[in-house]
Amino acid sequence: MRRSPELVHLSREHHAALVQAKRIKGSNSSTDVLEVWPSVAFLTELEAHFDAEETMFAQYLVHLPRLAGQFSDDHKTLRALMRQLHAGKLAALLAFGERLEAHVRFEERELFPALEGLIHPA
Repeated sequence: MRRSPELVHLSREHHAALVQAKRIKGSNSSTDVLEVWPSVAFLTELEAHFDAEETMFAQYLVHLPRLAGQFSDDHKTLRALMRQLHAGKLAALLAFGERLEAHVRFEERELFPALEGLIHPA
């Protein structure tokens, strides 16, 4: 799907997030956890991505209360999981991978199309 110019760079960043999430979700007991553990750089970039989205979308999300609620809840949950990962908590890894994948899919399939309708009304 083609994205409006305002959202293209965010969609590109979503690709890296999906790759990371799939690696985590595809790991098993024989996988070295360090092979799939998100790097500090990845987590820092993801935090910056969240900040950019929140700033860019603020004026539009007031018109999309259901989507705004999920968007906000997802970011809050992912940030909490990221703090646990920074603290080295292994139990957070799979939950992070699952939630990250679901969140990216939500944004690409539901939120971004709705935002594009507001950014570029027909």
